[in-house]
Amino acid sequence: MGYFEEELKVNVDSEFKDLIPPLTREEYVGLEQSILVEGVRDPLVVWMPEDVLVDGHNRFDIAGKYKLEYQVREIEFKDKSHAKLWIIDNQLNRRNLGIFVKAELALKKKELISKQAKQRQRLSQGRGQKGVQISAEVKGETRDELAKIANVSHDTICKTEKIIDSRDENLINQCRKGEKTINKAYKEVKAKTKEKERETKIEEILEILPEVSERCQLINKPIEEVGAEIPDESVDWIITDPPYPKEYLPLYEQLSKFAERVLKPRGSLICMVGQSYLPQLTQLLGTHLTYQWILSYLTPGGQAVQLWDRKVNTFWKPLLWYVKGEYNGEWLGDVCKSDTNDNDKAYHKWGQSESGMGDIIERFTMVGDVICDPFCGAGTTGVVALQLNRKFIGIDKSEESIEKTKTRISEIR
Repeated sequence: MGYFEEELKVNVDSEFKDLIPPLTREEYVGLEQSILVEGVRDPLVVWMPEDVLVDGHNRFDIAGKYKLEYQVREIEFKDKSHAKLWIIDNQLNRRNLGIFVKAELALKKKELISKQAKQRQRLSQGRGQKGVQISAEVKGETRDELAKIANVSHDTICKTEKIIDSRDENLINQCRKGEKTINKAYKEVKAKTKEKERETKIEEILEILPEVSERCQLINKPIEEVGAEIPDESVDWIITDPPYPKEYLPLYEQLSKFAERVLKPRGSLICMVGQSYLPQLTQLLGTHLTYQWILSYLTPGGQAVQLWDRKVNTFWKPLLWYVKGEYNGEWLGDVCKSDTNDNDKAYHKWGQSESGMGDIIERFTMVGDVICDPFCGAGTTGVVALQLNRKFIGIDKSEESIEKTKTRISEIR
């Protein structure tokens, strides 16, 4: 039998309509043109006796717009949740849907079945029944089962769930329309989540971080004489720039031994070195630590260091990275740099720039970390570390260097 909208009151439920994946503009226009030429060929499906539309929402809209006749097929459901499950299955079975939409519908089905199970459980407990058995259908709604329902991979279900949980409507709609792949959207969600977690952690640390004077320790001793002042396994990072001339090579083995004692498990040593004795340095530093990588520290500008014995103008230095045990931190780029022409020797003849040290500290360390410099010189590492809300331990055998470091740190606001 044919009906017009005014002859049979068909109700549209917003919850039901939300389960229907929207057509693209092109698809809707195509359907509209087809109906105008051929009429509403397929009957609308209505849940009786509520007279609620469960299938044919787009056809119903177009028929109402142009006052077209349509057919109605009646169907009965136990309740609203069963009607929703029928709608989902109907969409999965009959429409050429995108992968994301299929996975989204499968996840909605899982939610509905879980609610039904919990409701049955509450009703049974209300009747005094114990040990209620949830149906095998509900138990089977794992991600693997959902993948089968939607005819997609287990990985797709997992990633789709994460994207939906992000509540980023713009991103979700881009996936629904096929404007963005699930993999790309998932990476964006993962990155945003990670950044949010990092921001939260930083906020928590900053709330309890002591004043500068309370998170700075200076020790006027040679490295080999430092003992109980720094407890075992109490330092997150050693970031230092020892002397480069050949006569200082034995210091690097002492540094390796010192680092093994004071670094926390999986803590790191970042050691700026010259290139002249690089083979020996890598061996000496590896005496007590595990080699991780060599990074490049760029010093751009026109003030290149001239190595007369090697006839080289050098615009970079190696950063040797060693770990106590095995590194398990974040991915890192292997190039650091100072600002152009920022060769700061105002405080010490071997001093490094604050800009370059800032790049190293921000790249490797976290707010609240303990950073130690066993050859602190005039304290550039410490000044930058404290300004960036880290804790600092500075060591130097020169009393003059320690005093300069104290003066510079006292000026930090």
